[in-house]
Amino acid sequence: MRRATPYYALIQGLYWAIYCLMAGFASVFLLDRGFTNGQIGLILGFSYLLSAFLQPVIGAFFSRYGIRLNWGIACLYIPVALLSLCILVLPLEQIAVAVMIVIIFTIQSMLQPSVNALHQNFETEGRQVNFGLARGVGSAAYALSSFLMGRLLMHFSPSILPGAYGLCVVVMIIVLFCARTGSGSRRRVDARGDSYADILRQHPHMGLFLIGVLCMFLVYSFIEAFLVQIIISIGGNSGDLGTAITLSAMTELPAMILFSRYSRKGSGIRLFMFSIWFWFARDLLTLLAPSPAILFAVQLLNFVSCAVYVPGMMDYMRHVLPETQLLRGVTMAGTAATVGSLLATIMGGWLIDAIGVRSALAVVQLFPACGTILLTLALLHAIRHPSGQEG
Repeated sequence: MRRATPYYALIQGLYWAIYCLMAGFASVFLLDRGFTNGQIGLILGFSYLLSAFLQPVIGAFFSRYGIRLNWGIACLYIPVALLSLCILVLPLEQIAVAVMIVIIFTIQSMLQPSVNALHQNFETEGRQVNFGLARGVGSAAYALSSFLMGRLLMHFSPSILPGAYGLCVVVMIIVLFCARTGSGSRRRVDARGDSYADILRQHPHMGLFLIGVLCMFLVYSFIEAFLVQIIISIGGNSGDLGTAITLSAMTELPAMILFSRYSRKGSGIRLFMFSIWFWFARDLLTLLAPSPAILFAVQLLNFVSCAVYVPGMMDYMRHVLPETQLLRGVTMAGTAATVGSLLATIMGGWLIDAIGVRSALAVVQLFPACGTILLTLALLHAIRHPSGQEG
C-alpha cells in the first residue's frame, strides 16, 4: 500500500467513533445504571486525571522498548474489549461498573496522542499521509456514530452502548495488527534542556495561552459531558443528543480544510483568534437556547469556533516555538485541555446536583469569558512576535 492515508483515516475514524460512543453517551449510560450527576462527574473526572498522568508514561514506554505504535495500541485495546463484554453480559454492582468504566475511558483517552503519532510511523515506511484529511475523517466518523446511536437509543436501552463500542474496539484491534508501519522509536524530537519550565520561561506569554485553553475546555467539556441533561432541561430527549453531537461533529472536516488554506496564506493565527470569540458566543448561546431546535442551530457554530482549535493550536505553536520545543508545547496544550476537562466533570456534576443544570451552565460561563480574553492576548502577542521572538 503506497498511500497510507486511507488506512490511517480508517484508524482515526474508528478511534473517534469509539470515543463518541464512550464519552459522548457516557451520561446516558451511567444515568440508566442509576448513577447521580455528581457520581458521573467523578467517574469521568478520574478518567481524565489518570489519562493526563499516563499519556507521557505510555509514550515513553513505547519509545524505550522500541514497541511499534500500532501493536502497542492494539494490545492496550484488548482489556477494553474484555471489560466492555463484562459490562454487557454480567450482572455487576455499581462500584464494579464504575471501576470498569474508569479503566475503559482512561485507556481510550490516553491513547489519543499515540493514535495521532501513528502517521509519522507510516511515513517512516516511505508512504505519504495526509494527517488533516485523516483527522477530518475521524470527525466525520464521530458525527456518523453519534447520529446512528441517537437513533438506536430511541428504540433500545442505553445498555447496548458497551456492546457497540466493544465491537468497534475489536475491529480497531484487527486493523491495528494488520497495519504496516515503521517503529519511529529512534526519532529524536526535543533538544536537551528544553523542559516545560524552560519553555514557559523563554515564552512567558504562552502561559496566557495555556490558562485560556484550560478555561475554554472547562466549559467545552462541561457541555459535552452533560449535554443530555442540558437537552432534557429544554424539553428534548436522548435521541436529540445524537442529533446535537452529529451537527457539531460534521462541521469539523470542512473547518479543518478551510483553515489549512488560510494557514498557508499566513492568516491562520488571525483566523484562530477570530474563532475564539465565536467559541465564547457558542457557549453563551447554549445557555440561552430555549428549545432543542435552537440548540441544534447553535451546534453549527462549531464550524467557526471549536472545530478550528486543533489546527489553530498547531499553527500557534509552530508560530511561537522552534522545532525542538514543538512537541513539548503541544503536550502542554493537551495537558491544559485535560485539566479543564477534569475540572468540568468534577465541578459540573456537583453544580448540577446542587443548583440544577441551567444554573450550573450559567455559573461556568465565567470561564470562557476569561479564556477568550487570555487567548486573544496570547494570539496578538504571537502575531507581533513570530518565531518565538519574545519582546
